[in-house]
Amino acid sequence: MKPIIGVTPLYDEERKSIWLLPGYLELIEKNGGIPLILPLTTNKEVLESFLTSCDGFLFTGGQDIDPSFYGEEKRSVCGSPCRVRDEMEGYLMREVIAKDKPLLAICRGVQLLNALYGGTLYQDLPIEHPTSLLHQMTLPYNKVQHEVDLIGNSLLHRVLDRNKLGVNSYHHQAIKEVGNGLEVTAVSTDGVIEGVSLKSAKFVLGVQWHPEFFDASTSENKALMAAFLSAC
Repeated sequence: MKPIIGVTPLYDEERKSIWLLPGYLELIEKNGGIPLILPLTTNKEVLESFLTSCDGFLFTGGQDIDPSFYGEEKRSVCGSPCRVRDEMEGYLMREVIAKDKPLLAICRGVQLLNALYGGTLYQDLPIEHPTSLLHQMTLPYNKVQHEVDLIGNSLLHRVLDRNKLGVNSYHHQAIKEVGNGLEVTAVSTDGVIEGVSLKSAKFVLGVQWHPEFFDASTSENKALMAAFLSAC
């Protein structure tokens, strides 16, 4: 049977609605899984039903995380958080890991993973980690913006079987201090952490770039999703 993957929704503040980029769903469906868009809710009974029925979870990109999640005051350079989403995904991610279900976290997702394990974030890279490398690229997003080095024998290195990877880049925040128990798997050429995994888990991997903007059938996405869905 194909694994069912719960996908966290994006939230549109202006329209007060949830939505999702099709690329997230295509990553799953075109590589052998069944995507299921989750509701935006903090109702633990509802979330528990998905924790039971889903074989794995994909945490998507989106709004900046409230800095209170990593023990800091919100600065003016930090975007407006979605507090319902922070609460929902914080609870869901903790429970997914506690149940040892596979988890793939993208952009905001990897930042949330780091925060939940006691790590911190740059609230704004251009101000707190100035570099000549542009991390917030412009359209189109399905092109390589910069390279990352994959750390030898890390989960991501084993999955992709290479030392370097060309990635897109659309974020103004990033991991600053790495959370307890997390292993760095990828670093950009300017020293920004671009990937982590949870060493004690069956499969918990987060990446800072956006694989959903590339075709689901690229060799990199096929390898990434094969490892994730196989674990599911």
